[in-house]
Amino acid sequence: MAKSMKSRAATWVRQRVEDSYIQSEQDSLKKHYLRFKLEGFCDEPEIHMVAADDGLEWGYTEFFLDGTVPVPKKVQLHALAWTELNTIPEEEKMDKIHEEMMKAINLKKKEYRKCQYCENKMHQDEFYDKKTCKKCAKKHHGSYSGN
Repeated sequence: MAKSMKSRAATWVRQRVEDSYIQSEQDSLKKHYLRFKLEGFCDEPEIHMVAADDGLEWGYTEFFLDGTVPVPKKVQLHALAWTELNTIPEEEKMDKIHEEMMKAINLKKKEYRKCQYCENKMHQDEFYDKKTCKKCAKKHHGSYSGN
């Protein structure tokens, strides 16, 4: 049986804390992007966590076309300041980081829907209406001439 997203995120956070990537402002590897894949989604989105100068940040990378060239853009979902993290007792830090990680994951998951026909979880931009992806809209309704 597959592990839940919450359980996988808890394991991932614990490993990162144990590796000292995000344990404290002094010990963290700054600007090193750690990626967590959201399994079960068609385009396999990833949440990144990075130790920045001001604290831990969560987000993802979006690509925009500049003519015909895809250009990456970092989108920040959430942040946790070092000043706040430093006030938390050591034994509670991992729980707080996991809690903040789940907030970022849940924000990203809100951008996805499940198609009523193919049952794929896709980004909302891939939908014809609230329940039907563009491919299934064309197949079942003949209503979309795109992809």
